[in-house]
Amino acid sequence: MHNDLFIRLIRMIGAVIIAAASLTMVTVLPATPAAAEGNEAPGNPAAFRSITAGDAHTCVILTNGSVRCWGANGSGRLGLGDTSRRGDGASEMGAFLPTVSLGAGRTATAITAGIGHTCALLDNNSVKCWGENGNGQLGQGDTADRGDGANEMGDNLPAINLGTGRTATAVSAGSEHACALLDNNTVKCWGDNASGQLGQGDTADRGDSAGEMGTLPAVNLGTGRTATAISAGSYHTCARLDNNTVKCWGFNAGGQLGQGDTANRGSGANEMGDNLPAINLGTGRTAVSVSVSTRVSCARLDNSTVKCWGENNFGQLGQGDTTQRGDGPNEMGDNLSAINLGTGRTTFAVIAGGNGHNCAQ
Repeated sequence: MHNDLFIRLIRMIGAVIIAAASLTMVTVLPATPAAAEGNEAPGNPAAFRSITAGDAHTCVILTNGSVRCWGANGSGRLGLGDTSRRGDGASEMGAFLPTVSLGAGRTATAITAGIGHTCALLDNNSVKCWGENGNGQLGQGDTADRGDGANEMGDNLPAINLGTGRTATAVSAGSEHACALLDNNTVKCWGDNASGQLGQGDTADRGDSAGEMGTLPAVNLGTGRTATAISAGSYHTCARLDNNTVKCWGFNAGGQLGQGDTANRGSGANEMGDNLPAINLGTGRTAVSVSVSTRVSCARLDNSTVKCWGENNFGQLGQGDTTQRGDGPNEMGDNLSAINLGTGRTTFAVIAGGNGHNCAQ
């Protein structure tokens, strides 16, 4: 998850509950964690895949698989064929709020929002994105916004070309980029790449020009390594690998890549693959899930604790101070304390990151 995916989630939770009731959607949190979390394959539990908050808009998946979005609508991020806001006036929510047209017979199984764009994983394992597209984050081979005009959604909105025969099992939207975990456990990212967040060894955007998507190379995660989860942040991306390690790439000003420095990774040659070290989570520790936000990365570990690293100007690392972690030597591994959640308390579910804060269940 990324800086904007849950930026307003806590602030808006009351409104979400009211709106969800009006929309006849009831989300029941599991008493114990299901097989996978929101940015993982294979796609459960629905509780963490059915709501997402962008910079100024929110979307939910209803129990019938349809999608409704409200809030700001610049560039058509609500997917309703216009740029009119929803939810700020009378008679705009509940039955008055249209569902997003995903195509004939199509429903959504996961939803994720960036600053000005929204992406959905559909029931046929394809991905569709709409809204702002200045960096190619919609993956359509151009920079034209979608969803802000008539006849741009539904069957008129093509699914993203992920490569011949490839489908998606998870999707995560960053500020102005997006990544998908594919059915062969590889990762592909497109959109803004100013800091190397696409993991291609350069800073060239992808998805903004014709012929860049179907032939888009998978991110090099290392020899023999595949991914089990993906999380796109503001301008960096992290993946949980098949050996339960975590690798992060892209912008690193706050140490959010966990490498003991502030050098970006993925923006130059020979920075990915085996040259990108897995993050040191501590002696014997592995990752169960990963979540990223604005200049912060967090992992839920195999002992049900949480560790976060990166920017800490608001105490978002949960260490009782405002000192960054991961931007200097000897700050990771056993030197990085797990967050104190209370005596005897551990986590069992997804971590949500916002702009300057993080939460765990």
